[in-house]
Amino acid sequence: MNQRRYDIDALRSIAMFLLIFYHLAISFTSVAPYIAFVQNKRFNDGVWYLLSIMNSWRIPLVFLISGIALRLSFQRRTKIEILKERMKILIIPYIFGTLTFGTASLAISFTFYEGWSSEYLWLGVLTIFDGVHLWFLKNIFIYCLILIPFLSLISNKADKDTIFSKILNMPGGVFVFSIPVIFEGHLLNITAYSEVVNYGRSYQEYANTNHGFLLGLIWFFLGILLVSQGDTFWESNKRNWKNHLFIGFALYLYRYFNNFEDGLSLDNRLISFESFNFIFLMLGLGAVYLNKDSPQLTYYKTAVYPVYIVHLPIQMAVMYFFAGFNIHPIIKFPIALFLICFLSLTIFHAVKNIKILRPLFGLRNK
Repeated sequence: MNQRRYDIDALRSIAMFLLIFYHLAISFTSVAPYIAFVQNKRFNDGVWYLLSIMNSWRIPLVFLISGIALRLSFQRRTKIEILKERMKILIIPYIFGTLTFGTASLAISFTFYEGWSSEYLWLGVLTIFDGVHLWFLKNIFIYCLILIPFLSLISNKADKDTIFSKILNMPGGVFVFSIPVIFEGHLLNITAYSEVVNYGRSYQEYANTNHGFLLGLIWFFLGILLVSQGDTFWESNKRNWKNHLFIGFALYLYRYFNNFEDGLSLDNRLISFESFNFIFLMLGLGAVYLNKDSPQLTYYKTAVYPVYIVHLPIQMAVMYFFAGFNIHPIIKFPIALFLICFLSLTIFHAVKNIKILRPLFGLRNK
């Protein structure tokens, strides 16, 4: 249990990069103006077929990994030390990133659609509660406040067999842990579009909704609980990843052939189970292929958090400049993605060696 899980570091980096990829892709869809993203001149909603593969699990995976990381940290630190550490790497970047980079991304987008106004300088007052692209940091910190007091109860620090490890060792036992996720999908089913219960409308509407908050809490809790089962959990992931691959893509294809928006293809219980299988597919692939250290991993696991914090206003600025260029999206998208990553990494390299700035970007001072 004390051994470092390099696959979790790798999956965290992959999850953050997928969020950057996803955000850029939104600028090439008709949805962009409605969520304050700069929209490309030529947009094509056919990209949703690609985005829908990851849409059900990209954010839940972040919460699961955060729960796993918290539990692994508990092996080396006290509860008070963990809480102080989470305050530094979550709340400080949340406040700083929202007031600066979050506000800047909205100001650039509003300028693109409506022209510049000095009123945009006050956006930070509003965005501090919303979080813009950093909203999930606020949720994770709340989960920490809720669950850190119960870490000793949830965690299996003695590495003994528990009822949960026995379930994981059973054929198909891992699917038992999908029950709370499916139940949350059922809850969304019966409350979606309800005027009485403002819970959420669609499964992918994670940010600042009750649905997103509860779903994140479930995955965060599962991360703590499952990683506490030690090698049993990792071996289960290695053993079952092909099953998750088959089930996840079967459920995705079911939605694909039903146009994603008709009848039973919108059943959030099925979407939640699809999400569950894709997440455990990623865990399985990580356990099999990514649990090894490398200089590249050391670099990306350090860079990806600051890069994510700064990427959104850079994306808006890049798309502001390129939006009107009559270049096919297949060509423009990789160019824009390269520029966003390059410029974000440039900012990372500019601040990583400045001790006073490191905490603002979620970097620890050693």
